[in-house]
Amino acid sequence: MIHDILQSISGIEIFPIIALILFFIIFLAVIIWTVLLDKEHIDKMKYLPLESTYPGNIEKHIDL
Repeated sequence: MIHDILQSISGIEIFPIIALILFFIIFLAVIIWTVLLDKEHIDKMKYLPLESTYPGNIEKHIDL
């Protein structure tokens, strides 16, 4: 039944192709963005949960 309904819609065969192309474009954009990230920024984000262990961090947050 669903197969018959989908066959009756004109132009429906282009949607899976568009979805696949869109998926690959977004996937490649994320891969390229990840490769081009600044290495210093990556190191800073790596130590974010443990800010006091980040090399070069001079106790910026002192709560008195």
